[in-house]
Order: sequence, then C-alpha cells, then structure tokens
Amino acid sequence: MSCKYIYSHVVRLLNESDTIYIEFEDAMFGHPKSIRLLREDILRFMEMREIGARQILVYMCHLYKYLKEKDKADYFSFVDPGNIPTCPIGTDGRDLSQHIADQLEALCRDSICLIPYNTGNRDDTWKTIVTNGVKMYNASKGISKGPGFKILTGNLKQSSSVECGYCVMRYMKEIVDCDDPQLEKMFAGCIKNQFYNQSQYDEIRSEWSEFVYSYVGA
Repeated sequence: MSCKYIYSHVVRLLNESDTIYIEFEDAMFGHPKSIRLLREDILRFMEMREIGARQILVYMCHLYKYLKEKDKADYFSFVDPGNIPTCPIGTDGRDLSQHIADQLEALCRDSICLIPYNTGNRDDTWKTIVTNGVKMYNASKGISKGPGFKILTGNLKQSSSVECGYCVMRYMKEIVDCDDPQLEKMFAGCIKNQFYNQSQYDEIRSEWSEFVYSYVGA
C-alpha cells in the first residue's frame, strides 16, 4: 500500500521543485540534520533504479527510529554518508578520516558503528581511511592502542551494480535485526554466487516507503 501510494502521489502531485522534508533527531548523528527528498529521489527508488546517499540516509533514519522503539539505539551508531564523498579528498583521504573521527566524537558511545560508503573497488583505500579515523578518535581520548580491521565476507551480495544501494540497506537491516550481533560469527566465511533476491530488496523498499509516507503532507 505505502509503495503504491508514494509512487502515485509523486507522479500525480509532486512537481520537479516540490520536496518532502525529513528532519532527523540530533542524537542520531550528534548534531542537527535534515534533508529534502526530491521527486527524482523517490522515483528512482520506487523504480528500482540506481540510488545514492540521500535514499540510504532516509533508510538509516528509519533504522534509528526502529532501534529507539526496541530500546536498542545505544547499541548502534550511524555516520552520515552525505558527508563522505565517493572519492577521497586529498592524497591520503585525511578529510574523510577526520569526518569519521568527528562523528565518533559526537556520538561518544561504545557501539556498532554503521558507515555506508561506496569504495569504488578501492577497498584498501577505504581500510586506511577508516583506520586513520579511528586512530584520530583514539588519540583525542588518550587511547594508544591501534584499531584492528577485518573484512567480513559472509553476507549475500548484489547481482548487478544497480542494486548497490539496496544491498547496503539490506545489509544494515540484517545487522540491527540480529538479537546478538556478533558480526564475525554472523558473517563468517565467504558465500560464493549467492545474491540477495528481489523479495529481500522489496522488504527494505517497503520499510523505506512506509517511513517516507509518514512525512507526506507534514
């Protein structure tokens, strides 16, 4: 119902200049945050076309609300993907590392931190950026121990490049839905040639639509 309503509403009633305003709670990122969803943002999502940080950000907001309802919000943290460009700024990605450190500082709690990011097949670069970000945060707290880094490969994969954003959202959903999120155990081993199916994507698309629906006319 919500998917069909949102699509119909956008096609019939939203002009190119119209937006749907969504304001996030300050506690989610440690600072005020809001976005305005464009008509094209919603159409791309409803039509299962390639999406970006804006649509993922909306789903993160849904997850945060869900976690609060389950009294689990303190177990997870979120880093704003809108402040992480797809290509590193500078030769060493220091600006991205600083953003991660600043977000950890703002959240200031021991939790599983979700940082959705498109590496562009530059996994080693991303590893360095995240590691340096955690080092910066640790240094500000007087912690000398360096962070460890392990790639968990046991989650299902996307079957095409178009599904990247939906795959990221599904991955985050599985993490926050787990009653005992021991990630190394949960995503142990490599699953070859096994991909998320359309019904799994449709589940998160329905949740996204339901969340956006609540802001229509607000």
